[in-house]
Amino acid sequence: FQSINMVFPFFNALNITTYDNSQILGHFGSSTTVFAYSSYIPVFSMLAFLPLGLKIGKQIPVRTLILSVSFLSIIFNTASLFSANIFLFTFWRSLLAIVSITGIFASMLPIVLKYNPTFNMAIMYGIMQFIIQGSQHIYKYIGVYFTNIYDWTFSIHFLNFNFFVGIILSWIFYKKDVAPMKGVFQYDWRGWIIMILFFIIILFLCAEGQSLNWFNDPKVSYAVGFLILLLGIYLLHVRFTENPIINTDVFRYKNVVVGSFLFFYTGLMNGTGSVVTGFMTNVLRFDSFYVAKTHLAVLLGLCVAIPLSTYFLYKKIYLATIWIVGFACYGMFHLLLYFRFYPGIAYTDFLLPLFFKGLAIGFLYPISALYISEGVPPKLSDSRMMSGIIARVIIATLIGGAILGTFINDTKTQHKTGLSQQLTSLNQQAQKSLTNTKNYYLHQGLSEAEAQKMAEKNLSNQTSQSSLLLAYKDIYLVMSAVCFMPIFVLLLFRLGRRPIGRVEVEPLPF
Repeated sequence: FQSINMVFPFFNALNITTYDNSQILGHFGSSTTVFAYSSYIPVFSMLAFLPLGLKIGKQIPVRTLILSVSFLSIIFNTASLFSANIFLFTFWRSLLAIVSITGIFASMLPIVLKYNPTFNMAIMYGIMQFIIQGSQHIYKYIGVYFTNIYDWTFSIHFLNFNFFVGIILSWIFYKKDVAPMKGVFQYDWRGWIIMILFFIIILFLCAEGQSLNWFNDPKVSYAVGFLILLLGIYLLHVRFTENPIINTDVFRYKNVVVGSFLFFYTGLMNGTGSVVTGFMTNVLRFDSFYVAKTHLAVLLGLCVAIPLSTYFLYKKIYLATIWIVGFACYGMFHLLLYFRFYPGIAYTDFLLPLFFKGLAIGFLYPISALYISEGVPPKLSDSRMMSGIIARVIIATLIGGAILGTFINDTKTQHKTGLSQQLTSLNQQAQKSLTNTKNYYLHQGLSEAEAQKMAEKNLSNQTSQSSLLLAYKDIYLVMSAVCFMPIFVLLLFRLGRRPIGRVEVEPLPF
């Protein structure tokens, strides 16, 4: 059991290229919109392939599947290195994402089968989350480290080495080449096509929504209308399909409805991490290596929280207790960062809030996966899994992140307008800064008009930075309230005052 655990983290290695985006953008010289698509498409390809990958993982012998996926990963990864343009690069990265998620499924299956459910399901869920979340942050740090040694291509080479080590481990640990969960292959192809169309529209919204202005452009309205239409078509499709990808019967279970909302809520709280990364790189001008070093604090928080939350679940601690601790940690993460959005802050000042973020993930992610699975029969487990993933990843993280970017820009514009209105002759501090900057450019040999223009531009840049920091502070103050609010709801209505119930699912605790 422990030796098999060593295999599947190697398919989580796509996180190693997380911080390479600026270098890849410069290498291919594509527009930011095209590059946004190239970043989103592999993610949506992976998500679209989740249900089919799970079916394939049960049909093909495990050792053959893992070795095949590893070799294909090396081929696709190498092909992305020699891509002539961003379109080919995106194509190969999408194939790599698809085979990687298949490898994760195939590697988990023997663990699920060897596990003794009488021991305690919480232990297995905790182990899975610890490996997935922990390896994710380790790979991110390693990727940045190797990128700083040379460039983004070094991470691609490391990926190949990673998959090669995975091949060796698979050859050693998977002695029997069998498909332990093989059955009659039945798949909801029609529902899958509807889901892919659904994802394509969401991809368009994520990539184009911010530039089109989410709340005013008619194209966004048309896209939302098509989403509603596809949702209606899928609900009609479910009535005439025996085993749909997402069976709406699963929502008859109260914990699936509440659990999906909990997945959405945790994805929403976790999604503001991009703001911190943007603040570090765009305002503070931190090197990507420093950004990665600060995020090791998240890993430290995970190492503390996941074993603790797993122990609490194993000992039948009340659900509300773990939820309250997790929400409080997310609230502290946002509240601490609210006081850190100012120029000149050191990277060490981010360690404590990011540690709280790691604690929050560790306390909330395992209990979310367990709670949404509670009492759900094995035949509805795929539906339960997909509903949670769509709630957290698609709606909260991807769409929520894109809307958050628009909200930041709008709030920044409002603050900049307010600050600019204060730049009058009556504002002595602004006039002094303008005069000093103008004198500096005059000493540099610029003409009176040129020096005035440069001084005004410099003052405008300072106003832009201040307005951006104010927008960040607004977001994190609101999010801290959003994080603390469930605590009052849990206490006021006395919710979750019981331990986790019976969890017996067929597929993976993913």
